Amino acid sequence: MRIFWRPFILANKPEIVKDLLLNSRHTKPIEIYRSFQGMFGSRFLGHGLVSEVDHNKWLHRRAIINPAFRRKYLIGMMEQFNEGAEALCENIVARADGKTPIAMLDEFNNATLDVIAKIAFGMNTQATTDPTCPFPAAIGAVFKGLRATFENPWDISSKSRKFRQEVREAIRLVRTTGRKCVEERISARQRGDHVPHDILNMILECSNDLKGSSDFQMENMIDEFVTLFIAGQETTTNLLAFTLQQLGRHPEVAERLQTEVDEVLGHKPTIEYEDLAKLEYMMRVLKETLRLFPPVPGTSRKLAHPIRCDGFTLPAGAPVSVMTAVMSRMEEYFDEPLVFNPDRFKTTDERQMRRHFYAYFPFSLGQRSCIGQQFALIEARVFLAKLLQRFAFRPDQSLLSSTEDEVTNKPKDGCKNYVNLRT
Repeated sequence: MRIFWRPFILANKPEIVKDLLLNSRHTKPIEIYRSFQGMFGSRFLGHGLVSEVDHNKWLHRRAIINPAFRRKYLIGMMEQFNEGAEALCENIVARADGKTPIAMLDEFNNATLDVIAKIAFGMNTQATTDPTCPFPAAIGAVFKGLRATFENPWDISSKSRKFRQEVREAIRLVRTTGRKCVEERISARQRGDHVPHDILNMILECSNDLKGSSDFQMENMIDEFVTLFIAGQETTTNLLAFTLQQLGRHPEVAERLQTEVDEVLGHKPTIEYEDLAKLEYMMRVLKETLRLFPPVPGTSRKLAHPIRCDGFTLPAGAPVSVMTAVMSRMEEYFDEPLVFNPDRFKTTDERQMRRHFYAYFPFSLGQRSCIGQQFALIEARVFLAKLLQRFAFRPDQSLLSSTEDEVTNKPKDGCKNYVNLRT
């Protein structure tokens, strides 16, 4: 399709997905990611992991940040995941009367924000318990801003000017917070003070306090702060909200999952990393939720060389998008694709697995796959298990069940539920 003079190609073939995402010569198109780099005249994600289009620069920064997301480090963060989940439970227990609707999307937003802030940067944002915390509103504003840049970039009305200023202020809040956090940490390290063993500290160690590379200075570190601060909570939040929504729609799945949680965990107060592997059905439920409701619908690349498929030649230089949100709902790749069936991920049939391998990529594939994939899946399992240990959820059936697209996908109704304490 053409938008004005620019061609855009949407491809839904596994062969193209494989070539596009596994070949690093195909780079992210600046036409699409420019809005992520800067929005309404303000630097937003800059040249962080999500928005950097120069592969060599991206590879260098990924190498600096990779150690902080290795499984061994994340296992050591189980205490913080448990604390975040417990804080969420304590925050909703007073409203768990079965009569008060609770917007679980907002609850997840606040709780996951507290977790990523603590684990990544040693910050106590207290979004779960403090309604005056400014960060949830700021994050919501920047996502609305991103949506506006794609949907209506030429709106110059007075209402739009006010909205753009609000978005710029939200960006300024997050970047100023990041700068202060990084500067204080570098000063503490230089003084020899005790500092948290968090993701920021590991990045500063790898970068020699931002002196190890001329290509990774303070502004670049703030780019990564903003990227991790925002993306680190958005993915898990939307996954949990859609999962809870689907459990409400499919009581047989909810009952089976509840049985597994009771058998594996019982009333265990702390969830260990070893417990997660035993929650096999929960993992299938999360995978099926990601199939139907991936947080990010797809990704794009600029072709480094022509690709030929099904008689068509996609020319070099063309931007090509591949959409897991589309492919994972196609009968060509999944049986009964609109049916919520977690057991489809139980199969050991190699033919079935090959059939949908390159049609299912909720965290992308290849070198530029999501660095926080394991973080999100560990956090989601801990949160979901803790909630199911203590509460029973009943969705508000009067609300819409459609999806809202604000660059990421989320339940339009805010995932409102009536909550009861389990006896």
